[in-house]
Amino acid sequence: MSCSEIVHVHSAKDEMVSMINTERLILTPVREEDIDIYTQMLTRADITRYLPSGKPYSLEYIENYLSKRVAHWARGFGTFIVSLKANPAVKIGYAGVETIPDVGLSDIRYGILTEYQGFGYAYEAAKAVLDFTWQTTCLSKVYGVAVIDNTASVNLLQKLGLSPVNETLYDDGNDLVTMAIER
Repeated sequence: MSCSEIVHVHSAKDEMVSMINTERLILTPVREEDIDIYTQMLTRADITRYLPSGKPYSLEYIENYLSKRVAHWARGFGTFIVSLKANPAVKIGYAGVETIPDVGLSDIRYGILTEYQGFGYAYEAAKAVLDFTWQTTCLSKVYGVAVIDNTASVNLLQKLGLSPVNETLYDDGNDLVTMAIER
């Protein structure tokens, strides 16, 4: 797989926006207009079963969640929307590294629509955002957390180079595996 390329462009508000191009994907910083992909993903039981609630989320929750993802970019990094390079209008998920407010540590997050799973898109996107984070921040360690039963996510974290650690980032740590990688 080829390396990802970070492209900086100016937005309509004349802000610098980082876009990542990989072999098959385009990753753009999340915006309020991306409510469509979050609604599509977070209202589906097959996608939310391994998320904190374990069930689909309300539209009010999704709107609040999205606002926090957008606001996180004030730190210079955050979550990207993942689109297909062959058809950039097709959003297939999200991937990013964000700081957890309660503990001040940063973790990698990703989700891909079920119909696009199994093609390596989650790994390609997660690897690109991890590389972006190392290149653009002073973070020295990034965590990854997955439900123990979510073997696909646990395997993806391992493939990214994360190793198990004895730290708890979230309250329901009993059903979670926590991993980390240092630069």
